Amino acid sequence: MKKTMIIILFAVLFIFPYEGFSQEPEYLWDYQYDVPFVPTPYEVVNEMLRMAGVGKNDVLYDLGCGDGRIVITAAKEKGCRGIGIDIDPQRIEESENNAAIAGVTDKVKFLQQNLFEADFSEATVVTLYLLQTVNLELRPKILRVLKPGTRVVSHDFSMKDWEADKSTEVKLERRTHSIYFWVIPANVSGIWNWTSSTETAKDQYVLELHQRFQKIHGTLFVNGSGLTIERSESKGNELQFTVGRTLEGQIVRMSFKGTVKGNSIEGTVQIDADSATKTIKWNAKRDPTTISPIEGSDKLH
Repeated sequence: MKKTMIIILFAVLFIFPYEGFSQEPEYLWDYQYDVPFVPTPYEVVNEMLRMAGVGKNDVLYDLGCGDGRIVITAAKEKGCRGIGIDIDPQRIEESENNAAIAGVTDKVKFLQQNLFEADFSEATVVTLYLLQTVNLELRPKILRVLKPGTRVVSHDFSMKDWEADKSTEVKLERRTHSIYFWVIPANVSGIWNWTSSTETAKDQYVLELHQRFQKIHGTLFVNGSGLTIERSESKGNELQFTVGRTLEGQIVRMSFKGTVKGNSIEGTVQIDADSATKTIKWNAKRDPTTISPIEGSDKLH
């Protein structure tokens, strides 16, 4: 009898582990849905929120919210508003019950919707724990509807050729979990024009940019002379790049930084010559007819 009781107790502890243990739960997969239900360990949840810099002014959407733990933790620990989306009504009911227990029903809500039909455009942070194939299917919509500067964090699954801006790992007892982080880039493709006047000259600038995800390449024409841009970077609404040119026998390095606002860029350029450094403002306008979709945003790999 005693042996039987020990076996039963072991079974209960295995199926319903004490919450203080660091466990990776077994997954549940209802095959009518694209993604199994696998709760993200709380250690990973906390690192995802830290990596995204979640704060009280954020609006966090968890796509495929499962039992609601990411949304609930963000609301309870960070004070932000959160929305969880899941196609499974059982998960939505479970999430709502968990939110009530946590006392955050005033900050969160859960919607039974298809991710590909749901509107999550107001998000400032998006969290994912889906599958690689689903990430790639959702990628075009993520790039199309989210505002530049929105942070996206994925547990375990990348976006393939859309390289993460940052990544890290969380090592737990049973396995190591990967976390990937992106910032939605502004679309800076097209042809930008501006002039810059000094006491001795007036230069005409034409900037031709091409974009693949957050990667930028292109050419800056100064009075018709082409210069290949270097060290280019696009992060949210921020753009920066560098060019080198020879001016009056001196090697001049021009480092541009700017904030993209629709078809305008406003910023500064630091000009480093052999003898001096100065910083001036630059303001560029884009011909809207030259805008192209971000390369790769509509393709699956």
